[in-house]
Amino acid sequence: MNRIIFTIIFTFFFTNIYSQDTYVKLPFTKSNCPTIIIENDIIANENTIGATKELIAEISVLKDKPNRKEHKFFNLTENGIIFVSLKKETAFKTQSELNEFFGIENNNEIYVNGYLIENSDFKIATESIIEIELVEPNSKNKLENKVINVWTLTKEKRINGCERQNVN
Repeated sequence: MNRIIFTIIFTFFFTNIYSQDTYVKLPFTKSNCPTIIIENDIIANENTIGATKELIAEISVLKDKPNRKEHKFFNLTENGIIFVSLKKETAFKTQSELNEFFGIENNNEIYVNGYLIENSDFKIATESIIEIELVEPNSKNKLENKVINVWTLTKEKRINGCERQNVN
């Protein structure tokens, strides 16, 4: 009997140690597109970066899942993150500005492409905003309050995903 109890406790202990953090996202989120972050705190899409390479000062890619406690962008990493520094200024809206515009409390949660922005420092590039929807709480999304979901992806990319480029 003691052996069975020890085995159960041992199993639970090790499954909890090695369990991965889960992503906080809305139930309809299905995209495989990476998140683009400009200047470390502006969430954008490829339109904001521009079509010319001359505007890009630096670019890096994060493909691995980081630690939630150490990285403010953890929840945006499910499909990778592309970090970009540009040689131009990027217009943006803060999360509190978006909430205020929609008549919601300034500290209300904001989602981008269905993923919760867990850090209030993040801003959203205005030219990357394709659509904004007000999501009401229901039994599927289990939200406590209305939230804003900002889409930086086209409807086609939301449904079909992004093309993956193999980098060798």
